[in-house]
Amino acid sequence: MRLLIVDDEYYAVQGVLDGVNWSVLPYDEVMTAGSYTEAVEQMSETGADVLLSDIEMPDESGLFLIEWVKQNYPDTLCLIMSCHDEFDYARQAVSLRCFEYLLKPIRYEKLTEVLKRAADQVKAQSESRTLSGYGRIYIDNLSAGKDEGQKEDIAEETAQFIEANLSEELNVRALAERAYVSADHLTRLFKKKYGCSATEYIYRRRMILAGELLKDPKMTVTMVSDIVGYRNYSYFTDQFKRYFNETPRDYMRRVREEK
Repeated sequence: MRLLIVDDEYYAVQGVLDGVNWSVLPYDEVMTAGSYTEAVEQMSETGADVLLSDIEMPDESGLFLIEWVKQNYPDTLCLIMSCHDEFDYARQAVSLRCFEYLLKPIRYEKLTEVLKRAADQVKAQSESRTLSGYGRIYIDNLSAGKDEGQKEDIAEETAQFIEANLSEELNVRALAERAYVSADHLTRLFKKKYGCSATEYIYRRRMILAGELLKDPKMTVTMVSDIVGYRNYSYFTDQFKRYFNETPRDYMRRVREEK
C-alpha cells in the first residue's frame, strides 16, 4: 500500500516520517512531494492509495491537488492538513469527499490512528473492487464460452496497451482495474513474464522510445518528453539520466553527431 505525503515544508514532512508509528501501519511505500507539480508527477508515475496533503503550497493549493486526484484517481483516499481552522476550507474538504481534515500541529498518535483507519478503508474498497472484477471476468467467460486455460495472457495484453499509450498517464492501479485483477497480482504477473514490475516496465519502454526519438533531428527534448508521457521537463531529465547516465541534451548531441 502506498502513501504520498505532500507538504512544501521539509521539516513538516520529516516530522511526519519520524513521528508516526509506521510499525503498526500497512504502508509498504511512503513517498513525499514538495509541491502540486511534484505530487502530480508522482501520482502519474506510481499512483498512491492514500494522499496526505497540506493546503498551502507554492504553486497550487492542496485543495486543487485533491480535486485533480479525485478526477484522475478516484479510488485514492485523501486527507488534508492545514494550519487554518476555517469553515470555508472545511466546507471545500467535505465537497471533495476528503477522508479527514487535520489541523496542524498534529499529534503523531492521532495521525497514526487516522492513517490506520485510512488504510483499512482502502483495503475494504480494494477487496470489494476485486470481487466485483472477478465476477465480471466470470460472466464474460461464460458469455464467450471460455475456460481458465483459454484466457488471454494478462501481462502480455497489458504490455501491449502500455506500448500503445506511452504518452498517456499510466499507473499500475488503473492498469490492474482494466484487467480486472489487483495491482499486486498484476505486479507479480509482470515480474514473472518480464522480470520487472509494471511500473518499471512503463519506465523502461518510455526511456527506450525517448532514446529513439532523440535521434531524429526534427525532435526537441521538450517534444520527446511530452510524447513519452512526461509533462514536467525537469522530471523527464532526471528519469532519462537515471536510465542513460547522461542528460537528454547530451545524449541527443552525441547520437546525432555519430550519424
